[in-house]
Amino acid sequence: MNIRDFADRDRIVLDVAARDVMEALHAAATAAAPRLRSEVSQLVAALLARERLGSTAVGMGFAIPHGKVDGVSTVDLSLVRFSGPVDFGAPDDSPVRFLFVVFSPPEQPTAHLKILSQIARVLKREDLRQALLEASDRDEVIAALRRAADAEGL
Repeated sequence: MNIRDFADRDRIVLDVAARDVMEALHAAATAAAPRLRSEVSQLVAALLARERLGSTAVGMGFAIPHGKVDGVSTVDLSLVRFSGPVDFGAPDDSPVRFLFVVFSPPEQPTAHLKILSQIARVLKREDLRQALLEASDRDEVIAALRRAADAEGL
């Protein structure tokens, strides 16, 4: 499983309105629920459980909320960009504009950690962060993510 495997239009939601973390996580869960055949409330609960341990914001306008969900059969990734900033309590105090949202089955911890590691790796690239924040459509998001994955050898 590779981050490139998740670069498709059905996993990307752009310019979502959210005023706070709860609305942001609800939007992320809503985007993934049909694909995972899960209830939005179950996905939100998984994300909130992780968020309570500490903010998943990594700085520079990005966060990586993630959760393990019973009944999910494989690792899933959604990309969500907000129309405005959301305060996630980032370590650099920057509000979040973009989420990489990961759901996985509890019995696949290695796959869960692998995708989180790949996300962290590509997010170190300023060119990717800028492209994701400025993309005019989902195709530009996909192209940027693929360029970054290629550049990182993923």
